[in-house]
Amino acid sequence: MRRLIGLLGMLSLAALAAPAIAAFREKTRREQDGRDKFDETDDELDVAAIFDALDVTSRSTAFRGGDVVVWYGGGTLDLREATLDPDGAELRVRAMFGGVEIAVPSAWPVELHTRTLLAGAGDTRDGMDVDPTLPPLVVDAQAMFGGVVIVAVPDNFAPALEVAPTD
Repeated sequence: MRRLIGLLGMLSLAALAAPAIAAFREKTRREQDGRDKFDETDDELDVAAIFDALDVTSRSTAFRGGDVVVWYGGGTLDLREATLDPDGAELRVRAMFGGVEIAVPSAWPVELHTRTLLAGAGDTRDGMDVDPTLPPLVVDAQAMFGGVVIVAVPDNFAPALEVAPTD
């Protein structure tokens, strides 16, 4: 019985360590390949937050989509200053043990396709301002033990405080 408990304990540790080791390898591979170099005017992106924070703002004039990986990390992808490509855009998002918030203009139509495992994904916008004449942003989200959320204003948004002059 002790051997069985010890074996189960070792298997549990291995199951917890395997994703972290895979994440570390992916982070190293991306750094060596020179990926994650993103200019805010790029029309396609390939970014990752692996054991790190994501804070990306796009000002693309013809945003076509790209790939976002969040693994033991998280943050915000802000597309509010971007313009969709006339053919629309496809954004592939993978969130594992982390989460990403995607801020989009309230007028953009978003098609959210999700596959989740002990995770969540959704569009929190009310949909009242969506312009059906615009091309869609298709978000293909995969989340495990994390989440992907579409918002109109990111949680980290803090309007500038105006200080009234004193007499």
